[in-house]
Parts: sequence; structure tokens; C-alpha cells
Amino acid sequence: MKSRNEIVIMDEETPIPVNVKLGKDFLGYLPAKVVPALISLIAIPIITRLFAPAGYGMYVVVMVTVRMLAVIPASLFGNAVLRFYVVYRRRSKLGAFYFTLGIALILCSLLIAAIFFGSIRALKGSISFELYRLMSLGVVLFVLTSVFDLLLTLLNARQKSVSYSCFSVWGTGMGLLSGILLVVVFEQGVKGLIIGNGAALLVALPWLFYVSFGGVGEKPVFSRAILSEMIKFSAPLVIVNLAAWILSQSDRYIIGVFRNDYELGLYSASYAVSERFFIMLWSLFMLACYPMIVRLWETGGKDVTRKMIGRMSRYYLMIVLPAALGFSVLSKPIIAVFTGVQYHPGYRIVPFVVFGTALLGLQWWPQQGLLLRKKTGSIMGAILASGVLNILLNLIFIPRFGYSAAAVTTLIAYAFLLTLMCLVSRPILSWKFPLSSFLKIAFASAVMGVAVYLVAGNLNLPTSIKVVGGIITGIVVYPAALIAIGELKAGEIRKAVSLVALMRSRRSVS
Repeated sequence: MKSRNEIVIMDEETPIPVNVKLGKDFLGYLPAKVVPALISLIAIPIITRLFAPAGYGMYVVVMVTVRMLAVIPASLFGNAVLRFYVVYRRRSKLGAFYFTLGIALILCSLLIAAIFFGSIRALKGSISFELYRLMSLGVVLFVLTSVFDLLLTLLNARQKSVSYSCFSVWGTGMGLLSGILLVVVFEQGVKGLIIGNGAALLVALPWLFYVSFGGVGEKPVFSRAILSEMIKFSAPLVIVNLAAWILSQSDRYIIGVFRNDYELGLYSASYAVSERFFIMLWSLFMLACYPMIVRLWETGGKDVTRKMIGRMSRYYLMIVLPAALGFSVLSKPIIAVFTGVQYHPGYRIVPFVVFGTALLGLQWWPQQGLLLRKKTGSIMGAILASGVLNILLNLIFIPRFGYSAAAVTTLIAYAFLLTLMCLVSRPILSWKFPLSSFLKIAFASAVMGVAVYLVAGNLNLPTSIKVVGGIITGIVVYPAALIAIGELKAGEIRKAVSLVALMRSRRSVS
């Protein structure tokens, strides 16, 4: 007999409790975020030892530009895939949906690539020849990235978490290995990293295309109605995501213009080490929860969806808050382990980056009501306002105080975004913030933080051992503190253990 608080959804053929289905998807997507994040972290100490901060800074500018442009097709079509896949599957129109999506993506990507290359040519006399050459390679990488990312999003919409994880790991892992091979063996310099990333995507695309679009069995036809519905829903999200890019990435350009490439490299390395781990955490929640939230909204209604969002945001806080505090306490040894000596002063920005990224993930929960109601214009306004605030603060403080100011202003802008998102979404689908749980989680995190500081700060051992000792201390102390104050209950622990056992048994059977 089900508990009256247990939410049940239909998963293909069999009703599955949300906590079980979410846990399965969470574990299924875990490699897609954990392994690439670990690979990215491994890449940072390698790259920062291969290149001086100025060279690393140019590489960051190219990759940030590629990702910024990739936001446009991802926003136009990726969000539409997540929102409408279930709808068109029920209408038996997946053939038309897929074909329309593919044609639109190709045309959009080629148009943006042409504009990108034209802009680089126009700026050729204003930038260094090395940056011009790297940016030209970035045009090709943009096209490959756009197609690869959309096909991954389609796997996400179809809840093919294992395939999603495999291709994600391939793209990141082989991109890094290929890039380092070109740099170390063939002495290709920074351009080798960019070519390696593109080569890994190009090799994987044929199989990814087959897995993403295969098995439909419906006639592929182009539908103006489907294209119109996708663009109507997603067009505001282009501005939303571009504004989000401005919010999170524009500080790199401002540092490069008003300071220098050395500070840009310093800032980018410490920011990457800090941000990627937390982006991994909240991306896992997003990947596992969003398709389920949409299906709950379509089948269960407002109240059931609201309950799930509240429950899942509590889990998010339970994982991310202690991680942010522990990362802050260990910031100096962590940066020392993951970057070259020239980059070590950047550890000062770590606490601002990790708590800012945690706030960025937290605003995703109140945002869900706006997405479900298709109020993308409201999301656009909130993120755009936060992005403008971030740019203004950066223009004021970066020229005077340097790269450290960029981390502080980003934290302020993310806090502003969270506030706006809560206010705007309240009339649509109010987010019930788990205040009681938050206070208990904050207390347990503080206890853990003190323990980690006492252990790591008093270990007269190599830096890497301090980091490991601090992490082990946190893993032991934090759950114990949660259990002691009654926030982590025995039933939740049993469910987690049962879920892991279930996943292991299924793997052994397969």
C-alpha cells in the first residue's frame, strides 16, 4: 500500500514511484556528469602546466565564444525537444517532429557559423594573429558542438540515460586525450586542444545520430506547424540563455579588455576548478528531474508537480550546500593541487564562485513553474536583468580591483536572479522553499566545515593529502550531523541503499 505522500507517475507501461524513478535516472545520468567533470578537472592541471596563463586565457576566450554561440541552437531546439517530445510521441508525429528538428538545426547552425566567420574576418586587424587562427577553428567546433548537444538533448528527452552518459563521456574524454596528444606529440600548441575537441565529436556523430533518431518508424515530413510551435516556445529562451551566458561568462571578456591575459588565465583556471564540480551536481538534478516534471505536469497536474519540486529542491540543498562550504574551506590546497604554480593566487575567488554556482542551481527550481506554463518571457526578463546588473558591476569594479571583483559581482548577480525568479514564479506555480530543512542542513554543514578546517589546517602533510583528509572528514561528519539532528531519516537511508542494490542487481543480470 502506497504512502499518501508518495507520488506516482506512469513510466511507459508501469507505474513507478517518483523517488525510485528519479533515483534510477539520477544514477543513469551520473556518469554523464561525474566522468566529464572529473576529466575536466584532470585537464586543468595538465593544461595549466603546458601553457602559461596568457595562452590558457586565449583558449578560454575561444571556448567561451563557441559555447556562447551554441546557446542559440540549443535554446531554439533543445528546450523544444524537452518540452514537446512527449507531446508529439502521444500524437504519433515523431517522424515529422524529428525531420523538422533536423532540418531547422542544420540551417540555423550554418547561418550562425557564417556570421561567426564573417565577424572574425572583420576583426582580423584588431586581434593577434594567434587568436584569429584559434577563432577560425572555433567556427568548425561550433557547428559540431551544436549538432552533438542537440542529439544529446534528444536522448535526455527520451530518458536514455545510459546512452546519454556514454556519448557525454566520449565527447569530453576523447576530446581531452586527442587535444593533449596533438599538443605534446605533434606540438600543435593551443590549437591542438581545439582540434582534438572537434575530432572527438566528429567521430561520434554518426552513431549518436543513429541512436538519437533511430526506431521511429514514422514518415519523415517537414511540418511548418511543428517548427512554428517550437520557435514560439523557444524564441524567448534564446535571449534567456544568451542573458545567462552574459551573466556567467561575460566577465572573461571584461577582464581581458580592462586587465590582461595573465589575470584572465588566473581567473579562468580557478573558476573552472570551482564551477565545474557544482555545475555537475545541479545538472544531474536537472537532467533527471526535468523530463519527469514535464510528465507529472501533463499527467498529474499542478499540486503533484509542486510537491515533487519541493521535495527535490530539499535534496539539492542537502547535497550542494555542504559541498560548497567544504570546497571553500579547502580552496587553497584544492587550487594548489589542480593548477600550475603560476595559477595558485587564484584560490581567493573560490568561495564566491562555489556559492554563486549553488545559487544558480537553486533558481532552477522556482523557474520550473514558468517553463511549464510556457512563460518564457518572464524567465527572459529575470535573467536579462541579472545579466545587465553583472555587466554593470563588472565594468565598475574589475578595472579597479582586478579579476577577484568578477567573482564577487557574479555571486551578487546570481543572488539577484534567485530573488527575481521566486517573485516572478509565485503567481504561476509557487515554490515552497524547504526552510526548516535548510536551517538544519546549514547547521550540519557548519559542523562539517569546522571539522574539515581543524583536520586539513593541522595536517603537516603534502597538499594532496590535506585535500583527501578534508574530504573524508566531511563525508563522515556531515551525514552523522544530519542524522543527529533528525534531518536525514532512517527511511531515506534505506531507500538509497535499496536503490543502489537494485541498480547493481540489474547490471549483474544484464
